[in-house]
Amino acid sequence: MKAANAASFVLEVAFVCSVILWAIDVPGLSPLVATLAAGIPALVVTAVFLSAQSKWRLLWPLRGVVAHLLYLGGAIVLIVLGYLTLGWIFVLLVLLSAVLNWRLRRGFAAQDADIAASRSRARERRQARRTGATGRRAAR
Repeated sequence: MKAANAASFVLEVAFVCSVILWAIDVPGLSPLVATLAAGIPALVVTAVFLSAQSKWRLLWPLRGVVAHLLYLGGAIVLIVLGYLTLGWIFVLLVLLSAVLNWRLRRGFAAQDADIAASRSRARERRQARRTGATGRRAAR
């Protein structure tokens, strides 16, 4: 699992960098404007929905599919922009990560089942607070 998380982190960083390079290269934006306009939204998307420690991360298998499609898109962007070596290394890393995720799918599914159960319990607690006190507070 640690290797998959490390590979995912490297791919997230490479994806954000490829989005920034696209913003600099294609529209002709300055590096600062490109980072602000494209890099920060890409960083937020990866941090919120794909990061292993995110509270709102997508669950398996949706996370793996979405993440690898985004990463592959970033790799294709690098290749199209002429960064062939970086682009093909990125493609290779995406493929290796996809294989690793497929091999570890049972662990991811179990981990995400725990996360889903935790989210469900939290949702139930919020609902109970909205409808009135329960548990120890109701006994007082």
